[in-house]
Amino acid sequence: MQKAVARAGEPVIRKAVGQAMRIMSRQFVMGRDIGDAIARGRGGEAKGERYFEAYRAAIEAVGDTVDDATGVFEAPSISVKLSALHPRFEFAKSARLRDELAPRLGALAELAKKQGIGLTLDAEEAVRLELLLDRFQADYQSPAAENWTGFGLVVQAYQKRGPAVIDWLADLARETGRRIPLRLVKGAYWDSEIKRAQEQGLDGYPVFTRKAATDVCYIACARQLLNWRALFYPQFATHNARTIATVAELAGTDSDFEFQRLHGMGEGLYHALGEESLPRVPCGVYSPVGAHKDLLPYLVRRLLENGANTSFVNRIADDAAPIEDVIRNPIELLESAPYEPHPGIPLPSRMFAPERVNSAGIDLTDCASAAPLCAA
Repeated sequence: MQKAVARAGEPVIRKAVGQAMRIMSRQFVMGRDIGDAIARGRGGEAKGERYFEAYRAAIEAVGDTVDDATGVFEAPSISVKLSALHPRFEFAKSARLRDELAPRLGALAELAKKQGIGLTLDAEEAVRLELLLDRFQADYQSPAAENWTGFGLVVQAYQKRGPAVIDWLADLARETGRRIPLRLVKGAYWDSEIKRAQEQGLDGYPVFTRKAATDVCYIACARQLLNWRALFYPQFATHNARTIATVAELAGTDSDFEFQRLHGMGEGLYHALGEESLPRVPCGVYSPVGAHKDLLPYLVRRLLENGANTSFVNRIADDAAPIEDVIRNPIELLESAPYEPHPGIPLPSRMFAPERVNSAGIDLTDCASAAPLCAA
């Protein structure tokens, strides 16, 4: 009987394996021959246009739901990833981006302003931060954005540059005399940031290596935003109950800010906050829309950050974890011992210590590193 079943099952298994191989080859192989590859490559170049049309349609659809009397901070908004609008959103292509990306983003910003909704530039990897700030500054100071307070940005607290970015944006707001909607997040690319710095042999990491340090930086950034509410409309994106309570305490009775959560997360937490918060603080919901194939990177980032042992969402679901530990003050965690980077995450140069020193790399996405090399 076992032999009969085995023989009967072989064609099914072969068919399944063959289908799996076709799926894998489609994912990782460009084409069966060079002509096939060139044709498929042209399709990839058109992706930026496809995403542009999707963003444009979304802005029109969302804008059609907004009443003329609704303020821009109360209305829904659209978040845009610049790497979706252009396939080469990178430092080495700065000149090309001015010609090809700038018109696309400018058109979306003008449409959002016309529709009475906000448009926020999403944060991405650290290597794209300066490009992101350059693009934001150019569009924020353009005549098309004049008298519009809906053009916003995301700042990541796990990046060591977070507080400095807020300082820079505060100067920009002072120059223009307009508030900037600013979404403060902790960050979702931690694993890839660590790995890239190690592979490149860089001097250090652009992000904190301890979760408590990120939490402390988030509160420091929150203080900046709350102290400068004339310059910013603060939007605090977090699912950490300790962080939410701290922000609420710092804000006092002034409710001119909002919390934000991801769709599918933190509903119970913010429902409880809404019942107890006086005055009531609005809560926005970040809601990704799209096909699974387009949202796969987003889903993977959610799994990584929520699956981490240090994640608040992970720890709050652990019935064995004492509540005192789950909501412990992150400042106390850092002050309990002299601060040092995570011992399990050595600097890139020390990855192979004590056997040898890692090869030193040059960060070609950093002006200070790249300029001398180009000059030579």
